[in-house]
Amino acid sequence: MRVRLWAALASALTAALGLIVLLGLLLTPDVADDEGALSADIIRQFNDLADLLLQLATITIALTIFIGILNLVAVHLGRLRRRANGLIYSVVLLVSFGVVVVSYVVDREASIIILDTVQFSVESALAGLLFFALVYGAYRALHHAVTWGRVLFVAVIVLILLAALPVDNADALHPVRDWLLDVPVSAGVRGLLLGIALGTVVTGVRVLIGVDRSYRE
Repeated sequence: MRVRLWAALASALTAALGLIVLLGLLLTPDVADDEGALSADIIRQFNDLADLLLQLATITIALTIFIGILNLVAVHLGRLRRRANGLIYSVVLLVSFGVVVVSYVVDREASIIILDTVQFSVESALAGLLFFALVYGAYRALHHAVTWGRVLFVAVIVLILLAALPVDNADALHPVRDWLLDVPVSAGVRGLLLGIALGTVVTGVRVLIGVDRSYRE
């Protein structure tokens, strides 16, 4: 009974705070009615309270990230003391972490340059590996069974890769590549974004009405 009571209180508190934040974000001075219940002062109080709650949530997320970083460093320091397998990865991570922290404290511009250099290098390497991953995936797709979907997948990959080659003969494929990227790919991305948005809305509604299981168990 005690556990259920605390779960009910947690659900009620979460729903109340979520509703306050939602009202604070939706209510604007334009909908103020000085003669009615929604005066400008009440709306301003809702907005201030919503901003405060959002700031507290931001601080909590920042502390969570900081604790996660400390835990990551502690885990790899423990691997160094135990001399576990994959010791070189722990050394690289700790050295990189130390270099970034020291450079940020000494010179922030230098840390940004280091971050951009490393990040761009890693992104370029991953982009280069993506080509081989696509080719290998196309080979495996057609190796097991030939279907219309797999043939279409391979044809689109070949077309995109040929159009990306820096040769003069590939100019005729550029309109087709642009159409594929602008229409089907853009439609797929929008569908994914709509799905994420709907999932977020459903999760928020479940929290607001107190049916989320994480607060009841």
